[in-house]
Amino acid sequence: MIGKKERHETRRKRRRFEAEIGEPRLERRMGAEAVRLFADMHRKASGDKGHFMTPPMERFFAALHERAGAVIDVLSGADGVPVAAAFGFEDDAAYYLYNSAYDPEAGHASPGVVLIAMLIESAITAGHTRFDFLKGDEAYKFRLGAEPRPLYVVSGVFGGAP
Repeated sequence: MIGKKERHETRRKRRRFEAEIGEPRLERRMGAEAVRLFADMHRKASGDKGHFMTPPMERFFAALHERAGAVIDVLSGADGVPVAAAFGFEDDAAYYLYNSAYDPEAGHASPGVVLIAMLIESAITAGHTRFDFLKGDEAYKFRLGAEPRPLYVVSGVFGGAP
């Protein structure tokens, strides 16, 4: 449920993507190569985002993918060259966007916006009733329909005294 202006802007960015890179294709990829592609794309980002993907962090993402069932969706153009990737989780009711990255060399074609729009379309097609951007107050999330909700911290003691 996004406003008219944002729907128009999202469509405009998709048309620009199509004109500059070709028909967008979203493909689910699995395995170590998919994690490596996501991590490499992440490292190309400027600033904190690019420095975030250290070798230990890449191993963390690999473990989430291998052991916790995280999925990696890759956006390509007509030539099949990946320009953006999303790392998320999925269940019967929802898609949960955990992290995403795009190739800065393709930034002129707004691959990040096209990726998120296609993920939302894919979630709707799959019958999901929710697309969850998870934690974070990045502006793009709210432009694409996110609504704030409270987060809670739960703490406990394991093995404590009876």
